Amino acid sequence: MIDAGITGGEHIYAGELVRILINHPDVNLKWIASDNKQGKVVDIHRGLDGECDLEFSAPNLEEVDVVFACDSRGLDMCNNALEEFHELRVIDLTRHQVQGCMYGLCEVNRKYMVHDCYGTVTVPCPLAMVSLLPLVPLAKAQLLPSSPIDISITCCERWLTTGTPQVVKEMQSVLTTMQPGFNCQAISLTTASTSNPREIKAYITMHAPGNVQVITKLCEDYYDDHNFTFVVNHEPDASDVNNTNKCLLNLQSDGDNLKMTAVIDGLLKGTAGNAVHIMNLLFGLHERVGLALKAQVF
Repeated sequence: MIDAGITGGEHIYAGELVRILINHPDVNLKWIASDNKQGKVVDIHRGLDGECDLEFSAPNLEEVDVVFACDSRGLDMCNNALEEFHELRVIDLTRHQVQGCMYGLCEVNRKYMVHDCYGTVTVPCPLAMVSLLPLVPLAKAQLLPSSPIDISITCCERWLTTGTPQVVKEMQSVLTTMQPGFNCQAISLTTASTSNPREIKAYITMHAPGNVQVITKLCEDYYDDHNFTFVVNHEPDASDVNNTNKCLLNLQSDGDNLKMTAVIDGLLKGTAGNAVHIMNLLFGLHERVGLALKAQVF
């Protein structure tokens, strides 16, 4: 069993983690720490009655194999303790992206996480994730254009705290590694708010003359052995992915332009679900363990 702890237990991401981890067959959730909350976890994170009897407590790194850090103070504590706890894994949901940490976009760095990777892995910003997943197969094939790439993201206000320059910078670090010489100044990123608290949806348009079926096949082949990203033949909707760890992609041609649509659940695929996906990789589990979640269509 994997002994796990959560810091910043009052945060909404922590609540999603608890809901996943208490049902994960290979995890023993030892403690949930919070600097400003006391008492039962179910009093803060609703819907856990009868399933979780834990109370907020102080963190104890000696008891755990992995810590999900949902707050900066907890992250700093864990990073400072890594020299003492050499085999501790830390999964950073604060997205501070400390230098030297592994970038936790599983669809890109999966193979690096399964070979005795210790230390800290950072969960990507969900706005960067939903934009990167359609573009990564093209970058690997050196097909990203030098002409403008327009990205429009709809999401709730919660996700807009990360400014667009930071999102583009995060994308650049991934795309230029895969396609050296790609100019991320070609990316024009805009955002708009939506009332759906989970939806993060990206609309991407770029100049790509040619056969859209060829590019679609390229994406299908790239994600063929991945467990959570799928190419579909219809425009995906938030209801298709709500309460799941899936990303759905659709590609359409518009003259000489390629239009790509991607949608994720920001609280799961964009945050807590991806964190558990990272944990599964770090400990040699099948990627889908604990993450075969039901779509919340209605």
